[in-house]
Amino acid sequence: MNMEQKKKKGTAPPRYDDAFKAGAIRMVTEQGRQPVQVAKELGICIDTLRSWLKLSGIQMGQASRINREQQRIRELEAENRALRKQLGEKDEVIDVLKKSVGILSKP
Repeated sequence: MNMEQKKKKGTAPPRYDDAFKAGAIRMVTEQGRQPVQVAKELGICIDTLRSWLKLSGIQMGQASRINREQQRIRELEAENRALRKQLGEKDEVIDVLKKSVGILSKP
């Protein structure tokens, strides 16, 4: 072993501040990103991220389930908005048709 390898092996793991940890956790829980992807992007070990999630009370499988549920809720909300818009447009058409029938039926 050369001196560089010896130094690397004996060094303490990097310390991350609470804001960094909270940001990483939010990326998984609120943004719905995969933990492996977040760990790679932040340059941290997946086991480190897992331990932070666990300390915050979130299990890896639970985080994925929460992400899927939040995604489904967002999809349903978008569909609901689209359907409300369509319903409003249909109501306007019905009102116009009712008025035109009234005009045509007058002698």
